[in-house]
Amino acid sequence: MIFTRSILSQVLPIEEISGEEICKVLNKIGLEVESFQKNIAPKKVVVGKILECQKHPDATKLNVCQVAIGGEEGAYETRQIVCGAPNARADIYVAVALEGAELPQVKIQKAILRGVESCGMLCSTTELGFPKVNDGIVELDTSIGELIIGKELREYPYFNEEVYEISITPNRGDCMSLLGIARDLSAAFKLECKALCPMPKISENVPGIGRVLQVIASDKHRTSLLFKVIEAKPFLLPLGAVLFLAYNDVLTEDWLGNALRFSMLFSGVLLNAYPQDLRQLTSKNGKVVLNLKQDEQGFESIYQEDRKLSVIGINGYTENLSRKVNLNEEGREFIILEASYIPPEVIAQKAMESKPKVDERIFTFSSRGSNTDLNLGLSVLSNLLLNGDAVLYNDTQEVLEVQSKTPITVEIPLLSRVIGVELDKLQVVNILRALEFKVEISSNENLIVATPPVFRHDVVGFQDIAEEIIRFYGIDNIPSQPLSFIQQEQTNDALRFYRFRRNLSKKAVSVGFNEVVHFVFENKEKLQAYGFSVLENQLELINPITQDLNTLRSTLLLGLLRAAEQNRNNGFGAISLSEVGVVYDKWRNQSDKMAFLQSGFLSEERYPNAKGIKGDYFEFCDRIARVIGEFSLESFKSEIGLFHSGQCARILQNGKEIGILATLHPQVALDLGLDSTYLCEISLESLKDTLPQVKMYSKFQKTQRDLSVVLDKEIPYFKLRMAIDKLKIPHLVGFYPLDIYQDDKLGDKLSLTIRFELQSEMKTLEEKDITEAIYQILEMLKTEFNVELR
Repeated sequence: MIFTRSILSQVLPIEEISGEEICKVLNKIGLEVESFQKNIAPKKVVVGKILECQKHPDATKLNVCQVAIGGEEGAYETRQIVCGAPNARADIYVAVALEGAELPQVKIQKAILRGVESCGMLCSTTELGFPKVNDGIVELDTSIGELIIGKELREYPYFNEEVYEISITPNRGDCMSLLGIARDLSAAFKLECKALCPMPKISENVPGIGRVLQVIASDKHRTSLLFKVIEAKPFLLPLGAVLFLAYNDVLTEDWLGNALRFSMLFSGVLLNAYPQDLRQLTSKNGKVVLNLKQDEQGFESIYQEDRKLSVIGINGYTENLSRKVNLNEEGREFIILEASYIPPEVIAQKAMESKPKVDERIFTFSSRGSNTDLNLGLSVLSNLLLNGDAVLYNDTQEVLEVQSKTPITVEIPLLSRVIGVELDKLQVVNILRALEFKVEISSNENLIVATPPVFRHDVVGFQDIAEEIIRFYGIDNIPSQPLSFIQQEQTNDALRFYRFRRNLSKKAVSVGFNEVVHFVFENKEKLQAYGFSVLENQLELINPITQDLNTLRSTLLLGLLRAAEQNRNNGFGAISLSEVGVVYDKWRNQSDKMAFLQSGFLSEERYPNAKGIKGDYFEFCDRIARVIGEFSLESFKSEIGLFHSGQCARILQNGKEIGILATLHPQVALDLGLDSTYLCEISLESLKDTLPQVKMYSKFQKTQRDLSVVLDKEIPYFKLRMAIDKLKIPHLVGFYPLDIYQDDKLGDKLSLTIRFELQSEMKTLEEKDITEAIYQILEMLKTEFNVELR
């Protein structure tokens, strides 16, 4: 945002304040000054008036002007000046560089141009060192002050200027306008802002807006709209306004567009204009009907019949210098003026979801929070347009949504502790009221209730109030104090969970897994191809770092497989990897997981294992058990394409499913160039970080018995285990499968040998106790699973 002392002085009395002091205060209150410079017109450049303008006798593009440079009407001191500017003409006031004037690019001397003497130069703003305002010489007007012929231009504030460029942070949308900056400076300097021109008074014979315009709202909306109608002729904006636009590099050749941009930069209100064909007024009903409704993407838009005129907060007035204008009898154009407001959180969220093409100026205002005072914006715009030959219609048309802010309770003692200095209640109240907060003083002397103004979209809580107070109290006014450090309890759930994760990673390293770390991003197409869940479309990444990492990962396994493939390509035959990280479900809910991968050998070919140690499924299970503790497996068929359909199991711990363990699908292994590969992924939220528990240890001898049975090969072992556990056999302390045998003679059956361990805490078991326990188990297996004793 760029502004000048001259334009700021229109709303704030800063005559007694230096530019250096203004810069210092702007930086202090968080409006960082990026540049500050003084632009002063050269000496011997005066206000002049072209009295005559004749074509040069020997040049088609030159004019010979008689220019008044001093004196009074009827007795002017004149100079003859040859000028090639296309806009040179009689009766306009101009900037005249007299002989001896030193401009930034040239020193003015008397010259002969094509045989005609020229004593001076008619200047453009760029030739004087100011921004460009047109394609010819600058045309002075009373917006810069009373025009006195012969008065040096540098005596006018607009040509003896201080130019400020400040950086506006995204949360301060209210300071993207001159009035917003003036509000903060008025609070900092304890000055009262000047009264702005109200909405122009309308004479009695001016028609009412209801005769020519009707505004309706077809859909539910969050937008507020205010409309005025004006009949205006194209005209040159006041030079002061044009210079303001030029400094901000938004000046164009379209007079109406310039008027809208100036009023927006001045007031902070979103403004738009709809030039109309006057024939609309003679159509049926004699009115222009504007309809506020949602467009095909769900944006609130203005329609005229079936034609979309604008999208609120996204785009607005489109310049069109060649448009055909249908003027009325007085030569004026019929224009509908619009002021609008839409909550920034609404338009920003919608734009993030739909990614529409936006007008950057309009969207920056709307998404950061424009001014909610629509009447103020239309007042500034109307007063500006009435500088030309214009007629403003009576009354307004409106579609308004009430905007409100939630009150914030402020404890003065707490505020003092946060800021670091003892604050007086009245001091806090005065600062907030200067910033246009509504402050209610409660009966409790330590409490106030502050309601932010509706244009302060960044103030929502106590911390924001504290920031406002410290901005204007001054951080330099807060005394430095040594840090008082009191040791407190440092552990919390987050720290305990972090240590738990790190301990698991260390255990994995201790059993031969190498820890890896990957981005939290993944390739969406690969996730979908293997059957993993992906984010819902409205929650997808807006701007991914690459197309290969275009979504948030829902599994750690794809990252481990890429790492394994790269290691295999680099010649490693024994690959064991583990990773602890976060994953996301389709609604972007975050969870912590741990994943393992084992591929190829457990140990490379090296003495004393010249052929290496080949890894298998059960060895992989054993290594994981040494990391997370004992668990059991339950086979199932997974829909995930990475897993072998016949070698996939749920991991159960304490009867609760905590993850999945499987062999990599052979086709995927072949595609990646991997040997036998095994995968495991575990939910860390399902694991428990428990301390070891002391158990009773029997001093009596443990006895083992093997039971071999023939059973249907389709019966999974975990069903046998569950059935045996239900028997609750006394003295049975453990059992496990010892051997599996099958051949053609057994057909659809197999032979399973189970080893049982029995031990008493009270005595040495007798043979009858052991036999009875084994018999009970065998009978149950015969009944429930139709087994046969081998």
